[in-house]
Amino acid sequence: MKHVLVSIILLGSLTAFAQERSKNPKIQKEKIEQRKIAFLTQKLELTTEEAQEFWPIYNEMHKKIKENRSSMKKLYAPIKEGKTELDDATYRSIIQGSRESEEKSLEIKNEYGDKMAEVIGYKRIFELKMAEKEFKKRLMERMKGSQPGKKGEMGKPNQRNLI
Repeated sequence: MKHVLVSIILLGSLTAFAQERSKNPKIQKEKIEQRKIAFLTQKLELTTEEAQEFWPIYNEMHKKIKENRSSMKKLYAPIKEGKTELDDATYRSIIQGSRESEEKSLEIKNEYGDKMAEVIGYKRIFELKMAEKEFKKRLMERMKGSQPGKKGEMGKPNQRNLI
């Protein structure tokens, strides 16, 4: 049953690959997210039952981390607006807020890491971290390789690797 779920997810991902690359960033983001789910599901060898419990927890964790990041971005607004004449108190406030945001992200990861471990165990939580890094690495390589004019080894155009 687990292989059926993985096969369906991978088939959907491959179908997305076959379609023309979209210029819409939202669609691109959704496709990347689908590929990530398929990749992580396969790497962790999640059963259907585990996947049904795991993914809602994982998605909720990432939603909270994203919300935390967006609040952190607001701290940097004065700098992004080009205001270079900020006083030390403002910079101190930005740095302190950034530290608090990083601490909050770590708390979120710890809380949800424990929740996910109840479903898949700590060994696979460790494997999850490794698989996420591998996915990001492959994604970055693919994005770099798909840039127009970029050449790979010995002057040959880079071939896009499927994630």
